[in-house]
Amino acid sequence: MNYQYRSKGTKKSSPYTGPKKAAILKSDTKGMYELVTPWDQDFLDELKSTIQPSSRRWNTETKRWIISEIVLEDVVRIMRRHFDEVTTDLAQPEANGNLFEQVFAVIPKEYMPQIYKALAQAVHPDHGGSEEMFKQLNEAYQKVK
Repeated sequence: MNYQYRSKGTKKSSPYTGPKKAAILKSDTKGMYELVTPWDQDFLDELKSTIQPSSRRWNTETKRWIISEIVLEDVVRIMRRHFDEVTTDLAQPEANGNLFEQVFAVIPKEYMPQIYKALAQAVHPDHGGSEEMFKQLNEAYQKVK
């Protein structure tokens, strides 16, 4: 597979033939995330046409896009369309954070009911889970609903 990249109306062939990988990292600035991506004109076009300039900016020093937490779900969907593999550190549990809140924060809203059902079955006390885990799951789901 040879990816084609466009630059100012011309197509350039990239010698890289492996999977296109990207990552979303928490920024040092609260409520902001950094996108680590290979150059892909189609991705850039969609990012710029979908995400308002007030919610994104290019960091010339790090060569990364900085995006607002508000548009995170949209950006995740865009990245998954353009890159073979998208990794993230978003679901890393914080010391006292609710793990389920972090899970729901990174998944698209349309998948939440199915994911909630699967998690509820896994952590339910009747199926080997604990009452505390089940309570945390329900609280997190009610917040995002």
